[in-house]
Amino acid sequence: MKKEDELHLESILKSFEQKLADSKDAKDLQQSKEDAFYIEFDRVRAQVIRPAMEDIEALLKARGHGCEISEAGDEKRKRDAKITMSVTVGVRTSTYAPENAVSISFARTGHSSITIHATTSVKTRRAFAGPRGNFAASEITTDLVQKTILEILEEVFNPT
Repeated sequence: MKKEDELHLESILKSFEQKLADSKDAKDLQQSKEDAFYIEFDRVRAQVIRPAMEDIEALLKARGHGCEISEAGDEKRKRDAKITMSVTVGVRTSTYAPENAVSISFARTGHSSITIHATTSVKTRRAFAGPRGNFAASEITTDLVQKTILEILEEVFNPT
């Protein structure tokens, strides 16, 4: 191979390898951001959301309503992380009836936000399902969690 052609090939390969390295660095950076947000969501879930839900859970149970808090997520792949409060209106959980259930979830969305989602199919009341907002982890406070849950429960217990 001519020296000139060899240098040209060397230049092509060097350029390709640099693009490949840049792509890997970008992918690693993206993965790093996702990992960091998963850790942050896990912290917010444990230190803010769960305790706020537990306060409401205690009051609901004291008044005869069923309530359960559950967590889900694939920790290995860091996907589908969420915490859900399921309320069974006027019925203890041992006699669970899906038509009397209200579900409020706080879920990790992508690598930068937390989505609040509510679902109910409570009979004799207006059924609803859908998102209640997207928030940065720093915006999730005890006050926000409890006010959001109370707004949803108000729609169920006192529909307009």
